Amino acid sequence: MKFHRNVTTLRVSAVAVHSALALMGAAQAQTQAPLDPALIELTQPKSSLEIGLGGTAAGRYSAKANEYSGLRSTHEYVIGHLDLRGGGRYDSEDATRWSLSASDLGTQSPEIDLSYAVQGHFRLRLGFDQILRNASDSYQTPYQGAGTERFTLPANWMVPLVPQLSATARDARGLDPAVTGTSAIVGGTVRAPVPAVSNAIQAADLPAFQKVDLFTRRARYGVGFDQQIDTNWSLSAGITHEHKDGLKATPVHTSVTGDAAAVLPAPIDQDDDQLHLGLAYTGAQFQLAVDYEGSSFRNNVHNLIWDYWSSAPVASGPGTGPGSTSTPPSNLFNKLSLSGAYQVADATKLVGNIAYSRGTQNDPYVQDASSVATSPVVPVSSAHAEVVTETASLKALHKVSNDLRLAATYKYELRDNRTPVNTYVYNDNNSTPTGTSPFAYLFPGVTGLGTLININANTPYSKRANQIALEGDYKFTPEQHVKGGWQTLKTDRYCTGSWINCADAPHSTENTLNGDWFGNLGETVSARFGVSTARRKVTYDENAFLAVVPMAGRTLDPTTAGYPAGTTAYDALLALGLTGYGPVSGRLPLGDALTAFYFPNNSALRQLYYGNHNRFSELIGLRRYNQANRQRDKLQSSVDWQASERLTLQSGVEFSDDRYTDSVYGLKRMNSWAVNLDGHYAVAEDLSVGLFGSYEGRRVRTAGNTYVDNAAPTAAQAAQTVVGGCYANNGDRLNNQKIDPCLNWATRTVDLTATVGANLTVSKLMAGKLDLSGSAVYSQARMGVGVSGGAYVANPYAGVAGNPTSTIGAYYIPATALPVDVVKSLDLRIGAVYRFNELQAVHAVYGYQRLASSDWSLQGQQPGGSQQFLPTYEQVSNYKVTSIGLAYVVSFR
Repeated sequence: MKFHRNVTTLRVSAVAVHSALALMGAAQAQTQAPLDPALIELTQPKSSLEIGLGGTAAGRYSAKANEYSGLRSTHEYVIGHLDLRGGGRYDSEDATRWSLSASDLGTQSPEIDLSYAVQGHFRLRLGFDQILRNASDSYQTPYQGAGTERFTLPANWMVPLVPQLSATARDARGLDPAVTGTSAIVGGTVRAPVPAVSNAIQAADLPAFQKVDLFTRRARYGVGFDQQIDTNWSLSAGITHEHKDGLKATPVHTSVTGDAAAVLPAPIDQDDDQLHLGLAYTGAQFQLAVDYEGSSFRNNVHNLIWDYWSSAPVASGPGTGPGSTSTPPSNLFNKLSLSGAYQVADATKLVGNIAYSRGTQNDPYVQDASSVATSPVVPVSSAHAEVVTETASLKALHKVSNDLRLAATYKYELRDNRTPVNTYVYNDNNSTPTGTSPFAYLFPGVTGLGTLININANTPYSKRANQIALEGDYKFTPEQHVKGGWQTLKTDRYCTGSWINCADAPHSTENTLNGDWFGNLGETVSARFGVSTARRKVTYDENAFLAVVPMAGRTLDPTTAGYPAGTTAYDALLALGLTGYGPVSGRLPLGDALTAFYFPNNSALRQLYYGNHNRFSELIGLRRYNQANRQRDKLQSSVDWQASERLTLQSGVEFSDDRYTDSVYGLKRMNSWAVNLDGHYAVAEDLSVGLFGSYEGRRVRTAGNTYVDNAAPTAAQAAQTVVGGCYANNGDRLNNQKIDPCLNWATRTVDLTATVGANLTVSKLMAGKLDLSGSAVYSQARMGVGVSGGAYVANPYAGVAGNPTSTIGAYYIPATALPVDVVKSLDLRIGAVYRFNELQAVHAVYGYQRLASSDWSLQGQQPGGSQQFLPTYEQVSNYKVTSIGLAYVVSFR
């Protein structure tokens, strides 16, 4: 940070020196014979300096209100803008030009550009810019160590519990003050309040939560050079260095003592260096350009280590020690491209491009002592990742006549992921191995292969795409013409080295037709109308998940009791004609040993038999939106009306509709629209008014299923009834819960946004010295999520003798719509410029920002919002901020 301060000091002193020299030159020029002001304006570069003070006049600081303002507090800030220009007069033989421009110097988002050029020969550019993004000022965490890679809990941290429910099972809802003194029902028994325990937990833990501001700051330095070698050849080069720092919210997870998660204030410390070299030839009929691009990205934060909030602080060791997670790795990227154009004939031109790029990543894997103990097989020290991309395109343009132009394009892209495929054996984060995996015999000498082990392979996704496009443009009258085209895109996805197909959609083809009409409807009205329609067809593989679990293709330990010898999980899927989801017809008496073994109780493929702790099987009928059959239709139109010399109106309408008719689950349909109107009226030469408005909307429909495996009911459960739902008794419900239609759900999300605004400009007041401007923008957005479906809840009094509901095993609770989120914002700006003379002025600004919003999802970030993760206390953004600024502007030559 000291380096940044030194740069700022140097920058300010340089500005002062240049300003003084420029002012001295201006004063000297005024002693000479006066020149025609109009001639001076055209021939001599003009410089300006603006310096002033701004700040918040009312309202407290809000990260959202100042998200990109470069300000991190309500304190005053300097308004600093600079534009210095020099070199030869425009009407002289001196071709030298230089400029120094700087803006927002008093904030944390300054921008500075220095340029020196000799026109027709070369140009040198130096630049610096910084952007600050304020992400949150309400985030809180009990973890100590923000800004470092190690996060610890206070020494007196107590594991959150809800003692009324369990005296030992961790439960983050115990941090909710409302838990104190409450009772609960567990297994039909009313548990008495335990206020002493709850009070002790909250007294120890809640004071540990401290506010931490989340932000990202990006600083970029650059040098560029352009050289005109001769009339045909030119050279360009550029180097940039970019650094990012700050703090960001990073979720981490462990299942050591059951699923538990937290959000850490992870440090940001990244460097990115980029180099560009270019050589270009420009001739009468032929143009050619060769470019090289290289980048080196370095993440200086290698991993994060954190204490588990769900277990008492301990030293280390499997199942007890601190957790760890890796961060985005450093990488290298190089690209070489060649592009050109050739005028074959007066009416025919060819334009083409070829490029080759290579990206690599070889950061070592992060393994601490605990993860080494629970990851018995890590065959390589890093991924040795390599991705090579090859692209080529060729476009032919032909002018058939003055009225008809045709074009044909072919594009090819190959993204070849050459990362080697390896098999990794590990337990979930810090979990203690238990039992013995049926694949342990394949890893002789390796200990720790328990029944909950994960034996996974990486999947280096590759893609090959071929695209053909035909276009035409026909002018059928001097005032009207049409454009149209057809394009087809064929995409193949695959993984080199995987034991089975890895891509959900290994092949897809999309065809698109589009047409546009442009024309003048009279002397004052011009319009455009365009439509397009696209159809995507996909071959979908619901067993592609098996590429991640190579043990699905290996036989189990031959000594496994009851195992159908000589088969694998994949063999069973092929033989039975099933996917990993398993039988879809409920509890039919399939009866064969293969089904009974791999799909016990007609459930999904058992994880133990493909070597994975977490379920990987695909829900039948689920289609990922970017790899599913889709019908897409779009419409765009606009009208411009020059009603008079003073009044202009523009309007536009856009509509898009995506339909996923073959997707049973996932995204089903999405349509969006936008209507806008913009008008400008010049009331007089020095008075103008503008009005604008827009209305945008989007509707999204999704579907899903919350299935769980079938369960064998006990005799008591079989006799219990179900209130609501799709089954009359609890036995049938448990036996068929994987295919229970009442566990299907659907959502319908509606987003609506309306915006209206106005701007006013008044000039030449007070004898032409005062200009006023103002703008006001009001926006309101609403988002509602309708939900259908539901879920079952077990009756805590089931089987409790004497209770009137003891014969009820479960209740079906229908889903209800989520609360509607509403966001209202008002932005008011007023500006005034008073000119003392042609070279001096005062600039005053006033701003008022107001935001009123609601967000139901943030309720889960408060204490008591969830059992499984710590609260972050983040609040919805609501603010009223008034700001003012006053600056002095001086211009000189």
